[in-house]
Amino acid sequence: MDWDELVTALRDELQEKGGLIRLLNQQTETLYRRDVAENERIEDQIRNQIRLATRCRQRRELILRQIAVKLEMPDEAPAEDILARFPEYVQPLLEALFTEVDRLSGRLEERLRQNQQLKKHFITETAPVT
Repeated sequence: MDWDELVTALRDELQEKGGLIRLLNQQTETLYRRDVAENERIEDQIRNQIRLATRCRQRRELILRQIAVKLEMPDEAPAEDILARFPEYVQPLLEALFTEVDRLSGRLEERLRQNQQLKKHFITETAPVT
């Protein structure tokens, strides 16, 4: 069974999401410094990193669907049901990777929301009064 391909896809997704968190941390620092030019540069990097992370997630989802089909399961079967069909010795690794992807995804959503609020605050605060 192609669990190694799934492991690789999950690791790639974790790496790209980790890179996105790093960029969001840099953006937070930039916003506090009110460095508009640097923020624009980082925003471009963030957009590119979001695209990379999205492609990794889509690749993982495709691999899961392909595995489900090979296992004669519905292609929309939940990941947990698919993982249960893998050898026992690999299930803890896959579960840990899925858990970490979910944790990072939640953290990313929160950081994106926080940075949007910071941007509103600092852009509004520094906007010239007419």
